[in-house]
Amino acid sequence: MHVKPVTLTPAGRASRLPLTTLVLMLAILALAGCGQDAAGPSLARLLADPAVPAPAVSSLVTALAGQQVTASPVAEGADLTLGLSPSPDSRLAYERILVPVDRFASLMTGTTMEELRGVWTGQVASSNFHTIYAGQNAMADLQALLGPPSAAVKPQLDAAQVADRLWEDHLGIGILPFDELLPRVRALPLDGLSALDNQLDQSKWPLAGRAWLSSQSAQGTAALQRLPGKPLLTNRNPSKLTVLIMTGTTAITRGTGVAIEKSGDPAFPARVIGPVLAAADITTVSNEIPFMDGCVPDNSAGLMSFCAKPEWWATLALSGVKLVDLTGNHLIDFGTEPFTRTLNFYAEKGIKTYGGGINDEAARAPLIVEDHGNRLAFLGANQFGPDYDWAKADYPGSAQYDRDQMIAAIQAVKPKVNLVFTDLQWTEENGNGDYTVEPIPGQAEDFEALSDAGADVVTGVQAHAPQAAELRGNRLILYGLGNLYFDQTWSWETRTGIVVRHTIYEGRLLNTELLVTVIDPDMQLRWATPEERVKVLSSVFKASGW
Repeated sequence: MHVKPVTLTPAGRASRLPLTTLVLMLAILALAGCGQDAAGPSLARLLADPAVPAPAVSSLVTALAGQQVTASPVAEGADLTLGLSPSPDSRLAYERILVPVDRFASLMTGTTMEELRGVWTGQVASSNFHTIYAGQNAMADLQALLGPPSAAVKPQLDAAQVADRLWEDHLGIGILPFDELLPRVRALPLDGLSALDNQLDQSKWPLAGRAWLSSQSAQGTAALQRLPGKPLLTNRNPSKLTVLIMTGTTAITRGTGVAIEKSGDPAFPARVIGPVLAAADITTVSNEIPFMDGCVPDNSAGLMSFCAKPEWWATLALSGVKLVDLTGNHLIDFGTEPFTRTLNFYAEKGIKTYGGGINDEAARAPLIVEDHGNRLAFLGANQFGPDYDWAKADYPGSAQYDRDQMIAAIQAVKPKVNLVFTDLQWTEENGNGDYTVEPIPGQAEDFEALSDAGADVVTGVQAHAPQAAELRGNRLILYGLGNLYFDQTWSWETRTGIVVRHTIYEGRLLNTELLVTVIDPDMQLRWATPEERVKVLSSVFKASGW
């Protein structure tokens, strides 16, 4: 460290200064030195390109301070420069992922940068949307990316206002920072990429404000060496992101079991959709039946006692299943012993369960799972029965639904976690014995009560055809998801199902996607065609009152 010598008196003694003044001088000299040791703070003069949005510069200066780098903006003689383009030795310092969105009930499949820029600048019209509602916190970055906005751009104060406008204007879309997404909107794919994808290469996301730091001096190089290898400031940190997939009715039995045996492939039903399910960080199924040695594949008409061969677990393994909901009403079809063995079977495979168990206490206990720093609670119960399927003090099975008890359980676990997911096995049919897209009498009352008690998502896992959805603020109710791995190919409605993909970030539910599946006559599942997707989701949204 180069320190200016203290002036000496003729007698060779240092001039006397107050102790507080000496301490202050030493602190200033230490900060101003050009060769500070690694543990001390570093000073750097920062020159920002005028094209870098002012909020980005301000945020970055604050973030640098957190890395013990005091960055002082200057007009010349910089140690560090901040620009919108990288150079060979620069470091990505600032990144703001921005996401096009529409209302949750949108049927749009996505948009492109060309379409966005055309409407933003007013140079090109789009048949998909006429207006862009942009969150105020995104405006500076968007103007740097897309240029001056046209009259088609309507800045909004916050994400909630953007959501309000999108539900009112069906020819509008929004743009929000990734970390400001909320369940009332749906993130749209952009140029074929999804900001919700946990495998996304963020460097390829086109709608992002980015700025790079470059060194112009030894002091600047020393400052850069203090920074982490990842972006210093980002609103999408993959280490804080969890993708959770939840699914509908699974019973790998009857016709599905016969189809597996015919194919010679124990994972046959999942060959097409399984890899997408497995890409999630957590994938759940509501498996309603036991795995049982000696189970015989049988697709006899009217057969209602269900079991699965243990080797058919391969279907769920290919789907990446980590959690199993045990609220089903066929768990004890062959008695308690096969179900007890199934519990051990899951434990041996490291699969966690909820909504059922070895006794009533275990069945009602919340399952708490932590992933990427997000703490999630899962609860489940069976309202439908039959009586022999419900767990008791010394009897295994599913948790019997009791509204007051479940409300208490939700309220007890909520302070311990970030989000609560609650599954219900409710009555499947209306009074005429039909499956309906609308909730049947009493169903909405129970589901809404659990939502109002604090459940962030309430999911019906009983339905054999997709049912309506409901938004209560930023809490979501999905009344029924339809079939996943099951053999009901006798109607279009029962052939279809919804795979729910939740995106969770920093403890918040950011977004939910509804992916549509179809069971082919050979019992293998596939993704719906675009036309089929619109048909299924239009039915769900209409029943939802949207």
